Amino acid sequence: MNVKPFTAAVLAVACTAGAHAAVFNGASFASISNGVVGLNGFGRGAFRPTVDTFAPVLPSATALFFDTWNINVSGVPADLYRFDSMVVNAFGGAVFSLLTFNSFDAAGVRNTIAFNINAAGTQAVGSGTFTVLQQCPVQSCVWIDVFGTQPLGGGGYGGTTIATVVPEPASLALMALGLAAVAGVVTRRRRA
Repeated sequence: MNVKPFTAAVLAVACTAGAHAAVFNGASFASISNGVVGLNGFGRGAFRPTVDTFAPVLPSATALFFDTWNINVSGVPADLYRFDSMVVNAFGGAVFSLLTFNSFDAAGVRNTIAFNINAAGTQAVGSGTFTVLQQCPVQSCVWIDVFGTQPLGGGGYGGTTIATVVPEPASLALMALGLAAVAGVVTRRRRA
């Protein structure tokens, strides 16, 4: 699936009159143990547009939203990480249109993981890899974008995940060599 045109189309819809866009900086990954990190959670509760926000109230009782979650990874060692089956649930009438997990690698290339959304739009599930850089040249090098609709005064979503370091090919080769050596020793002992 080509994510870029689809993302651009959803972004164009979300940025039309009546859309509410927000950037949240409260999400963070934290080290749990060696090579394992956890996203402590992120999500929004009810949002009710008012006259003092830049998003006018839609004529219907539903508002579009586009949220960006900048994820703080300052306490996480720089490396390539993998998460499997990260689940984000919508509640209270909120419906997902698109949910992506994004990161920049060391070459400055953006990696976007588009989550699968169920038919009702109430659950998004995704798996993939992301890079944590030693230093990020922009505000956030790891972030989540969430597009959807929610009733005025109700609805929201939330999710958490665990991620593990992806072993480098050299590490895997070294591990395989070590296992082969152990197998050789065991074989020699059995013959003796």
